[in-house]
Amino acid sequence: MIDPSAFILFLESNFQFISGVPCSYFKQFLIHLNSLKNKTKLKHVLATREDEAIGIASGVAFSGKQVLVYLQNSGLGNIGDALSSLAQLYKLPMLILVSYRGLESDRDFPEHSIMGEITEPVLKAMKVPYFNLTEDKWEADLNNALKVMEETSSPVALLIKDGVLS
Repeated sequence: MIDPSAFILFLESNFQFISGVPCSYFKQFLIHLNSLKNKTKLKHVLATREDEAIGIASGVAFSGKQVLVYLQNSGLGNIGDALSSLAQLYKLPMLILVSYRGLESDRDFPEHSIMGEITEPVLKAMKVPYFNLTEDKWEADLNNALKVMEETSSPVALLIKDGVLS
């Protein structure tokens, strides 16, 4: 597991705003982020739906701030309109952390299995570049995603498997 303190320090140096829908894959990261509520420059706003998180982050991105969104891969279907008609249309850079559910560790729920199989094809169809976040090279993975996000001025996704952040 990536150390939540180190992960948040990295985020603090690259982002000002975070919004998303919680997932157990992000549990330790979110617990640690919440414990820093008044000690971090990161503004964190929980969303009730994934498209809402994209919309909130897009509004903040219009102000020139660097934004991060987190969501479960089962929520990818919910972000299509907000992503294409707002974030991508207006070329708003944002990093989207996507829990990559439905792989071997959690194939026990049918919705996870289906989304696990189609996560990457859905991101390709939405024309969202994506990378895998790994425990051993997480900083390089984040830097690669940030580089593409900045070069394209568009959303980029990081797929996060079970155990990487929690």
